Amino acid sequence: MKRTFAMLLGAAAASSVLVVTAIAVAASSPAVATGTHTHVTDTSAVLGGTINPNGSATTYYFQWGLNTDYGVQSDAHSAGHGTKSESVSTTARDMIPGTTYHYRLVATNAAGTTLGADHAFTTTGNPPPNVATGPASQVGKNSATVTAVISPNKQATSYYFEYGTSTAYGSQTIPATVPAGTAPVTVAQTLLGLEARTVFHFRIVALHGNTAPQPGADVTFMTLPRHRPVPSIRARTTPSVAAHKPFVFTTSGSVKAPNWIPSAYDCRGNVTVRFLYGRRQVGFALLPLGPTCHFSGQSALARRPGNVSPAALTVRVRFAGNGYLTPRRAAFESVSVG
Repeated sequence: MKRTFAMLLGAAAASSVLVVTAIAVAASSPAVATGTHTHVTDTSAVLGGTINPNGSATTYYFQWGLNTDYGVQSDAHSAGHGTKSESVSTTARDMIPGTTYHYRLVATNAAGTTLGADHAFTTTGNPPPNVATGPASQVGKNSATVTAVISPNKQATSYYFEYGTSTAYGSQTIPATVPAGTAPVTVAQTLLGLEARTVFHFRIVALHGNTAPQPGADVTFMTLPRHRPVPSIRARTTPSVAAHKPFVFTTSGSVKAPNWIPSAYDCRGNVTVRFLYGRRQVGFALLPLGPTCHFSGQSALARRPGNVSPAALTVRVRFAGNGYLTPRRAAFESVSVG
């Protein structure tokens, strides 16, 4: 009887050891090793690695991207619940030619998640063209020339301009091509049949080989009105009397256009400020319009004109106009130098 009881105790102890061992295996997170990359093309690559689930049901996925933040992740798949390392792989697609990518393998089970080491590779082919939308030039009432800069990155590159009255564009120019090379190339195309007095959006779009179209930034221009409106102009010169040499005056003011002209277009150009003693000009300043259509600047007279003290001067302020506004004079002012 004692012998039988001892045997039962021994069996129970062995069973307890087995249970504890099984729990220890189940409590281990998977072992992961990011593997090599194969079958690399312009736009895809096969990513590999190995996983040991360590006895617990395990899932895995790959991450990849242009840096170690990754950003793209494959679907999750089961790696089983074995205790040996197994090879796994996935195909990364929709990649950019001629571009370095980082990737790693990630596996998780009930005990935790294990991150594989970061690996990197470069897709084949030439990278996409670099583009920059330039300014519009030779803007008229019904036409404009749009410009851009393209770096073709060693491959002949097709390009066109998109344009329209919003960032939805809606129209595009006939495609053209720049030859293969490494130096930036300036391109231009003329848009015809545009509506006058209208703001247009445009951008460059370029592509080559297996690359996706590369759009440039959105840029705007406004066609000229059929008839330029006359702005209002206000100006004030201070002080009314300058008593000491040098005789310094400050002229400030603003130009106001109709509200349908955005300030990006009507606030262009210069204002001239002339100081006259009789008919003789004794002082002059050229003041640019600021982004809010205001202007301000100083004029200095080294000496008093004439022999009369104080000497009366007439100040004439004139906006020179631009493609959207006609020239306009402010009301004359009178100041004196002592």
